Amino acid sequence: MTRDNLREQIAAEAARLLLRGKERDFAAARKRAARWLRRQRLHRDELPSNAEIQVQMYALAGVMSAERDPATLYQMRHLAWQLAELLADFSPRCAGAVAEGPVTPGADVVLEVQGEIDAVYTRLQAAGLRGRRDVFTASQVEPSCPTAAPPPAAAPHPAADPAGVIRLKHNFPVEIRVFSGPLPPQPGRLTIAKLRQQLAAAAAVDEFFPVDGHPEAYDVFRLLLEPLARVQLDPETHPEGDALYHSLQVFELGRQHRPYDEEFLLACLLHDVGWGIDPRHPVLSGIDALGSLITERTRYLIEQRPAASRYLQTGECPRSLRKSEEFEDVVLLARCDRDGRVPGQPVPTLDEALDYLAGLAAAWDEPA
Repeated sequence: MTRDNLREQIAAEAARLLLRGKERDFAAARKRAARWLRRQRLHRDELPSNAEIQVQMYALAGVMSAERDPATLYQMRHLAWQLAELLADFSPRCAGAVAEGPVTPGADVVLEVQGEIDAVYTRLQAAGLRGRRDVFTASQVEPSCPTAAPPPAAAPHPAADPAGVIRLKHNFPVEIRVFSGPLPPQPGRLTIAKLRQQLAAAAAVDEFFPVDGHPEAYDVFRLLLEPLARVQLDPETHPEGDALYHSLQVFELGRQHRPYDEEFLLACLLHDVGWGIDPRHPVLSGIDALGSLITERTRYLIEQRPAASRYLQTGECPRSLRKSEEFEDVVLLARCDRDGRVPGQPVPTLDEALDYLAGLAAAWDEPA
């Protein structure tokens, strides 16, 4: 790692510590970040200045964001995600400016779904949502031409136009386009999983943007954890059931060993959030979604947990992990992951786990 790259990484980590309230002044944040990123004493010239840390703080806070209103975009995407979850049986995807960003005043939250418009409308009504539905006739979708010969029969293909539209009254205008057949392939659309990932990524960058209603870190953690209740793990290795239940077991085991270690307990609770985003790459997708909402230590624990799990099974361990100061805690996380697979085991609720962690964070912020 070059000296410039090291300075930039230390500055970014110090900025995150200051923004999260983990440190109260530049010197303490710089020292803590340097101690984590480089396990040896650094010369003063190798450390970032206060100005360099301030630049990173502006970047993390979204001041340098290219989007004109990241908080509004987040809120609109959050609404799109909630509606998509409600209409999950209809293969929903988000389209338009909310999917691609940035948003402009008056932009609609646009969803595209597949199914019968009456069934979609009934689902919305059952959730207490009211709006107007417009069903299109064939002549509205494609003008008729009575003098032309009928077109030759063709193989079924996705319809280019919706069969109808449902418009909802909400904080933002909502348009739900209902297709009777398969959705037409279009670039730039966001599925439920992609929406969830976008929300977490936006919050990780702009978490401290000074706009009322912008998400807090624990709101994002909840957003990533709740879908795990629908993720069923391999019953041969996870007889306990869904991924959220497993994560809560791991959290409770971790709390028995490290009751006041917020960073370790976050790793216990969040280590499997990627299963709700991209099951093919659960660790990488989870780390990407969590972004700067977690510390470098929590990130390291989650990243190295699979290697520590293999170590418990085979006794083999990468040299870099064995030499790490976090080796014992990574192995402890792997043990909690291994042992947190008991069917019927009592666990705290998700609310209780998040409240406990928030209490630790608040206690950290209290003056000595």
